[in-house]
Amino acid sequence: MLTPYILLLMLLSILFVLVPVLRFRNQGMNLQSDEREQQNIALFQQNISELEANLADKLIVQDEFEKLKLELERNFLNDMESGKAGKKKSASSYTKLVPLALMFCIPIGSFLFYRSIGSGPELVLPELIEQLSTSESVDEQITALNEIAAVLDQRFERREDDVQAGYTLGTLYISLEEFAEAVRVFSTLAVGMDADQDKATVLGQLAQSQYLLADSTITPTVQMTIDEALLLNSNEQAIMSILAVEALLAEDLAGAANYWRRQVSQLPVGSEQVAQLNERIATIESFLVEEGQEQSTDANRGSELTVTVSIDESIREQIEPGMKIYIFARSEGTPPLAAVELNPEDLPVTVTLNDSMAMLPQFNLSSVSTAYVGASIARQAVAQTGDFQVLSETFVIAEQQDPIVLSIIDRIP
Repeated sequence: MLTPYILLLMLLSILFVLVPVLRFRNQGMNLQSDEREQQNIALFQQNISELEANLADKLIVQDEFEKLKLELERNFLNDMESGKAGKKKSASSYTKLVPLALMFCIPIGSFLFYRSIGSGPELVLPELIEQLSTSESVDEQITALNEIAAVLDQRFERREDDVQAGYTLGTLYISLEEFAEAVRVFSTLAVGMDADQDKATVLGQLAQSQYLLADSTITPTVQMTIDEALLLNSNEQAIMSILAVEALLAEDLAGAANYWRRQVSQLPVGSEQVAQLNERIATIESFLVEEGQEQSTDANRGSELTVTVSIDESIREQIEPGMKIYIFARSEGTPPLAAVELNPEDLPVTVTLNDSMAMLPQFNLSSVSTAYVGASIARQAVAQTGDFQVLSETFVIAEQQDPIVLSIIDRIP
């Protein structure tokens, strides 16, 4: 894409040097005609040799060589035929004008080149943001947002690994209800990312974009993205929002409240979003009580497993900042049937896993007959090599009456 521009600038640079040389005849104004002719011949041969050397060194291409050679031959013939002082004066004037013209053309061309394919377009972002902040109508705001999106999209096309720009662009497209464009951006962004919390966040936004694009329906594609995100973060924000909406549509108020609680666990204490979610949870709990459904939550629990987790004191000092405790129940070939996230400072701890803690409504403790439980100390829900983890043996859920005791001591090899 850049080759034509580079060749053009290279040609201009070469001409900037060659033209004064080619027009150097005015220095021989006082020489005899035969001496001037000999000088012109020598200069012509020298220029031809230089062109051939540039072609051999690949400083110019064949087409440029042919054009420059033809120009040299024409100039040589003109010089040989021209002997009048007036022509010499004209040539001398032309020689002075060309460098001056090129001095203006090259910086102007470079500026236009930078504006078209460099980072120049991004220089208008502050102006667009200012325009957005001073907009007085919805139409003006939408226009400004679309212009910002266009600039960010150009940047994202040049640098698809720019997570910050890509995430901002994707969420902007969601705000503009350009869901197909949001899917494109988040899909591209997720491809090259490591399997960590940041990728879980991007996948959450991708799932939300796909969900909205499908008229708020969990299609197989949406479900696949949801599953992938939850493997990286069992309480991913956007996913919890989708599942809460689906629970409300299914009139599962207790389930919706549970998904909102899981959202709250991932948000900064005291934030405005936490206050909004807590208000929703309180409203649902009050409604359940008023309708005589205070037992609904207990009924929704279904199968339960009590797990006690401790940590060997020999490894407590090896726990690094940012690590979490993930306690979960799984069955062969399923996502986690129930999971809870705690801080290492909470150990030892006893928790009760039940159906309300399921990551996906269709995969819970009541949906299987056998399971195993585990606990890991890691930076993300899916433990990696080097993280601490302990797993129980597989057991029949209905026959498990006593608490399952786990002690974390070993790293994953």
